[in-house]
Amino acid sequence: MFFLKEYKAKKIKAPDNFANRRRIMSSKNKNLIFLLDKRFSWMKKYIKGKKIIVELGSGNGCIEKIIQNKKIILTDIIKYPWIHRKVDMLKINLGKKYLKKVDIFIINHSLHHCANPALTLKKISLYLKKNGYILINEPETSFFLKFIQILLDDENWSLKAKVFSQRSIFNPKSPWVSNTAIAQLLFKSNNKFQRYFPQYKIVENKLSEFFIFLNSGGVNSSFFYIKLNILFLKMLNIIDDILIFFLPSIFALNRTVVLKKINENKK
Repeated sequence: MFFLKEYKAKKIKAPDNFANRRRIMSSKNKNLIFLLDKRFSWMKKYIKGKKIIVELGSGNGCIEKIIQNKKIILTDIIKYPWIHRKVDMLKINLGKKYLKKVDIFIINHSLHHCANPALTLKKISLYLKKNGYILINEPETSFFLKFIQILLDDENWSLKAKVFSQRSIFNPKSPWVSNTAIAQLLFKSNNKFQRYFPQYKIVENKLSEFFIFLNSGGVNSSFFYIKLNILFLKMLNIIDDILIFFLPSIFALNRTVVLKKINENKK
């Protein structure tokens, strides 16, 4: 299983974003809040003082639980009631008034649902200001993520996908089709990414999350968890950091990436 390059789930599963949003926004689950805090709180230093912030693929909008910033424009391909604008990540149709005006783009666990991530990153750069940032959280296709996906028959991965080709790597027939290896393929090699995207500089590229995700109770689904207080959650996070430091390809379940736009697109 560790050496499998591809996996295709038998059935595409669509999360119930209405139910998940209600559960998250009213949650007293400290485990889940700790996980969300780890995913989003680091973004505050980039967001502070910025005027135009756009999240792509907002889904259930759980970012609002941690970052209570009314300037964040929530977008998604599905126009849920909490979504401010309907936006297709393959088109990034924000309009002329946003060209080279956006300070921050946020992509949280949605890029792997994008059939053409290279095209999306190119289109984002048309709207992003020079010295603007893209803040990304994405699944990391480690041994244990593969194990979880096979065990739950949940989402696809392909380490063979040609993510830099600006061609669709899967059929975008549904917003829930995915390849959870996209971030690993795009960002594992800083030098390779820079060759294809000279308009960006990778300023952060970190792996995280193992036990704190497995024992969170779930973000896009609800599952069993053991309740822990903040002290034990912090200890668990330290254990995660140690495991991932020594064995990243085994334990890491999340990749955090920060891209900075340093110049304009080169045609």
